[in-house]
Amino acid sequence: MALLRYVDGEGRLHTRLLDSENFILGRANTCQLAIDSEMISREHLRIDLEANGRYRIRDLGSRNKTYVNGEQITETLLTGGDIVRAGDQVLEFLDDAGRPDAPDLDFLTPDRTEPPDCEWLKLKAPVSLTVQQVEQIARIPADQPLTARAEDLAQAALGQVLLDLQAERGFIALRGEKKTDLRPLAQRALKRPAGASLIPASHSFVLAPMLQQVAGRYPQTAGQINAKLGYAAAGVVAPLTHRGEVVGVLYVDRPSSKKPFPPSALPYAMAAGAAIGATLAEASRKLSGSAAREGAAWLTTLRRVQASLTTPVVGSDTFDVAVKFMPGRARCGDFATVLHVDEQRCGIVLIDGGGHGITGLVQGYSVQAAIRTALAVSEDAVMDPAAMFNAMNQQLAGSPSRQVLGSLYIGIDLSSGKLTYINAGSMPPLLIVGPGRLLTLDQPSLVLGVDRDYVYAATRVDIPESFRIVCYTDGFVEGATSGGEPLGEHRLHEALLDRDAFAPAAGVLTLITNLWASYLAGSASDDDALALVLSRG
Repeated sequence: MALLRYVDGEGRLHTRLLDSENFILGRANTCQLAIDSEMISREHLRIDLEANGRYRIRDLGSRNKTYVNGEQITETLLTGGDIVRAGDQVLEFLDDAGRPDAPDLDFLTPDRTEPPDCEWLKLKAPVSLTVQQVEQIARIPADQPLTARAEDLAQAALGQVLLDLQAERGFIALRGEKKTDLRPLAQRALKRPAGASLIPASHSFVLAPMLQQVAGRYPQTAGQINAKLGYAAAGVVAPLTHRGEVVGVLYVDRPSSKKPFPPSALPYAMAAGAAIGATLAEASRKLSGSAAREGAAWLTTLRRVQASLTTPVVGSDTFDVAVKFMPGRARCGDFATVLHVDEQRCGIVLIDGGGHGITGLVQGYSVQAAIRTALAVSEDAVMDPAAMFNAMNQQLAGSPSRQVLGSLYIGIDLSSGKLTYINAGSMPPLLIVGPGRLLTLDQPSLVLGVDRDYVYAATRVDIPESFRIVCYTDGFVEGATSGGEPLGEHRLHEALLDRDAFAPAAGVLTLITNLWASYLAGSASDDDALALVLSRG
């Protein structure tokens, strides 16, 4: 289901379902979405639903052009979380089929130069808000489940701030251990696309809330906009605060606009930063405590469903198998199994459906069951899994309730000395072929259900008589310390490069789960963490 969200001239929030294959936005009353603005052409843009389930936006020769994430476009594919500007109207495109990319800090300039013509508001200064702004800020933490993770809360809040301020890009980050460290939680339109340019944000301006406890905007007038500065034309930044302490940063901008943010944007941003900071802190408190009564009850229900859908993972006389499941405090949905075809062949299946509720659990189990059935019907599928992945992909792509579920399949045939695998959005499995000899099986494929026409291809590698395979979900390496530093793949790799790591399956599993437990040092992980080890010889 795809939606457009926007705020009208009176500050009211609207949501419009894209219920037509050719959805036209413009000033004319005949448009599917009519917006009364002289800056918008009679038929300004069209959004088309393509056969693969993706949405394509096209400018219809409008006078004031169409922008997606601050870049002028003629036509382009939309991704959930994209910000569209038509004339002076900003809209948010939301689509269940995808989520914004993970944020990073590549969009910051390397210099420390403060933008000219800034206006600053001190943290302790009184903030005056209009009734409309109060209503807007009240919407920021609304309609979020009590067990939502911090990233999801931040993404929802950022989308609302972008609409309220009519901004086109932005991010939310938490403060790191050092005074200039940032840990991004959410971003919109600041992920650099392959082969494309990206107008950066001023590094000095972004750090000001943490270093000086201020909110700021630049420039103050349209006449002060300077396109040659090397960063976004206009920006607003504010601290995320909780009980008077700065805990992070909220930043939004207009990369190429000729219109500055109004003076009212500054107190709004300051108040929004306080609302977001409090929301994130409250969510963390609830999750680390009882997870809130109704949140805990719902998670308990999900756990029961997950347990009922989980099959025991067992080894055989040929393959030694060990598995460890560490439940998350806020998200669940990981599955793993080993399918033994005969004495020489087996298949490993790993599904990560964390964070997608009942639908994610059911679809995750369905993928596992489909692979089990395919191997039972056709023994060729053990070492040639592409056909069953293509079939599952077409089935899921046609489902309106499809979820983004990372899936991994590994087929092993000892008689041929071969291993084959398809990694559809899961963590890359690790192959240990001897003491201190570690190979990363890094062949990423598209997640199932995103593109009906995507063609999967398996990768084959040779295996020796003795080997170890380590598979794990992202919750394992994303488990973090109390300071927010994740375990990371590099620490796992370092542990497995130890000569003692070439042990039986149970020994390898003990090694890595002890690493996980000692690194987290009692910190609870939000997401499920699952690790599976299969050994031979």
